[in-house]
Amino acid sequence: MLEVFKISMIAFMFVALGEPDEIFAWYRRLIDPLPLWLNKPLGGCGMCFGGQLSFWYFLFTHEYNLIDHLFFVSLTIFLVNIYSLIWNYENP
Repeated sequence: MLEVFKISMIAFMFVALGEPDEIFAWYRRLIDPLPLWLNKPLGGCGMCFGGQLSFWYFLFTHEYNLIDHLFFVSLTIFLVNIYSLIWNYENP
């Protein structure tokens, strides 16, 4: 279960550091012209990116159980949202 915290933090920081003047701004500029259905899961949205990372991570590393899979992805998205709220509170 510790994996969820790791994945959610990686996803959040990757997207947060894609803001202008940050280290991954070049990547954000690269994916910005893409349609939203492709842009968001590739790093345009923290929750979408985190959901994709956790979805595929779970499939490749765990014995499949639908409820566990849904919980894993949902908790990752929830944690990314919490990190975002904290980040925006500290950095308005």
